[in-house]
Amino acid sequence: MDEENLLFIGAILSIALGGLSLRLVRKNVNLPWNEAMAAHILCLMFITKGIQNAAFGYVNSDTTGDVWQFWFQIAASMDYIFESSIMAIALLYPVPMLRNMNQVKIGLGLVAGLALFRLVLDVIGLNFTIFGLPGVFYFIVALIWGSVYIRFRLMPAEKSNPSTQNIALVSGLFTTLVLGHVWMWWPGFILQSEYFYFLDPFGVLSSSVANYIWVAGYAVGIAAGLAILIVEIHQAIKGNTNTLLYVILPYFVLGIVGFLIYSQGSSSGFGVRSGTEESVQLWATFTTSMHFTIIRPLIAMYILLRFNLIEINEETKPQAKTMSIVLIVVATSAILELVQSIIPINQMISAALLGILIALGLGWEEKSFQSLVSNPAQFRKNIDNRWFPDLDIPRQNIGRIEIACLIYSLVSLLISYYVWEFNVIMELQIERGG
Repeated sequence: MDEENLLFIGAILSIALGGLSLRLVRKNVNLPWNEAMAAHILCLMFITKGIQNAAFGYVNSDTTGDVWQFWFQIAASMDYIFESSIMAIALLYPVPMLRNMNQVKIGLGLVAGLALFRLVLDVIGLNFTIFGLPGVFYFIVALIWGSVYIRFRLMPAEKSNPSTQNIALVSGLFTTLVLGHVWMWWPGFILQSEYFYFLDPFGVLSSSVANYIWVAGYAVGIAAGLAILIVEIHQAIKGNTNTLLYVILPYFVLGIVGFLIYSQGSSSGFGVRSGTEESVQLWATFTTSMHFTIIRPLIAMYILLRFNLIEINEETKPQAKTMSIVLIVVATSAILELVQSIIPINQMISAALLGILIALGLGWEEKSFQSLVSNPAQFRKNIDNRWFPDLDIPRQNIGRIEIACLIYSLVSLLISYYVWEFNVIMELQIERGG
């Protein structure tokens, strides 16, 4: 399976998750203000993330002519809203950093303004420069969710309870959702490998200063991940194991294997084979690309179901179940296709394996779904009320977030057409590429 095909699958998963869950979030009228806002933003974030995946898929599959600039700009615009959405969720959930109405207006206004500001930079030809604050969301995620995790996971025994542990868990899950792909490069960061320190995310479009700040964000994210891992191992030794340990540990284990592959042929002494660029690309597809396209929607689905962001009743249960089935079936099929792309399998055997895997996936989904919806996690039980300020925000005001997202998407579409028609990106390539 080519990388662009995996991007299209990720687009289907993200849009399906965002679209189906948004309907269910709307019906959950019992959500506190910060959870309602975070849930709406999370759903919209995945819809736009799905558009971004599809746009990058078109960029990778067709680079002839100049139409790729349109898709590239669409992908960049959707990435801006992804980053702003992540920062907004971090400010709101699970523990709101915004404590009153003025702080809510200022905080959400700043993250929304950053996305619009970046669109303006694209129009005037300052794409991917230091003015766009590249990678700033990595710093904010590591700082906010990392500190919330540490604060509640290491709560004194007399104050620790299921609610504090759930707050730590959801903070760790969101951190994993954003930084999981970075954690798989931790050996390169620690051992100062070239494949980490000489990352060039946007090629000639970005400046060396912008790349430095972006990689610095990766470094902060890895430090936060290692801190979470150490805390989880320490708690597990004490007999206080959390689900988060089983989620994050594979990322760091895969990082060790990835170091052997990415460093092949170098002077580090860990070479596997020289001249095997295909193996590096294959590893990146099975790890980084898999996290972007498949793992992120699955983590988000778990958060939505486990932490009661979706109210499950007789009316909404079939829709929630449909959402989980769609994600499980598509993810299972994609994983099999990935395996089949490197291990030649007869089509009849492949069809049989797909049927078996889907049946197993549906069986696991049935059991997991019932477990999640029958025992939703609590945040506020036996927790000091000072952590959760009560603000009176009408639901119709929260619903306006959807209108703002729609307007942003339409503006992005117009700007992408402008960038394509005037060859903005191609001219930047010529200018910055020398």
